[in-house]
Amino acid sequence: MFDIRVTDPKNEFYGQILKGSCFYYDIRHTGDSDDLYVAETKDGRKINLLSSQIDEKHYHNQELEKVTKEMGADIGDKVIILETGSGSYSRDWETKGVHTITKIDFTGHVTFDNGNATIFRPKVKVVTT
Repeated sequence: MFDIRVTDPKNEFYGQILKGSCFYYDIRHTGDSDDLYVAETKDGRKINLLSSQIDEKHYHNQELEKVTKEMGADIGDKVIILETGSGSYSRDWETKGVHTITKIDFTGHVTFDNGNATIFRPKVKVVTT
């Protein structure tokens, strides 16, 4: 669970930070629907909050920190890829060899070599930082 900062002035928990997690994430980013978060109030109730009611950037930064810590590498690190996940790769890109991490997002997608590959939650070994 992560901290959820309530930013909706119409919500009774406005200004509070509650523990909770994302229950539904619009992976296609269509804009047709908010993401859904479930948080626990200080008195133990579970409440639903929409992404439009919280500081989503604050929440995503916590997820990004967790993803980066679990991977053991950060943006700019040169790494060897030990295990891939699903992803997309440019035509001539190969997993073997040393690669540079150029982007990490809060969902666990890692971009290598300025966009030549993006892999979901790869296992890597840092060779230089």
